[in-house]
Amino acid sequence: MATNEPDIGDSLGDLERQVFLAVRASGRSSVAEAVEQLGAEGRPLAYTTVMTVMTRLWEKGYLLRRRQGKAYLYEARSEAEIAGELGGRAVRDALEKYGAPALMGFVRNLSPEQRAVVARLLEDDGTAAEDNSARSGDDGE
Repeated sequence: MATNEPDIGDSLGDLERQVFLAVRASGRSSVAEAVEQLGAEGRPLAYTTVMTVMTRLWEKGYLLRRRQGKAYLYEARSEAEIAGELGGRAVRDALEKYGAPALMGFVRNLSPEQRAVVARLLEDDGTAAEDNSARSGDDGE
């Protein structure tokens, strides 16, 4: 794992981590396929247990899922995507609870390098919004 890649182990319990890693190893997985893979790895678990864990991992943002017939197929998000999701949720929750003082505290605690990253992200986001409105205006004519 790259040194700048976050470790999901800090935020998952043992069972959640094992199920997540089984899904990630297979690329895409149904519950039945995950049960089979975990059993082959020496961790036999009930279908309903794995289904519950996979649903919780999806709710937490660790897995993506899409319906295929009557079942769901799950796919692991990258660790960078997960870190972004968890960080975004933490900041959103703090802002909802504490408002502007939380945002000021966040900004005050950024290093100069982190401030530069935030500035670039804000600039890129503004450019993307301008590009989208220009495109939508072109489509309407």
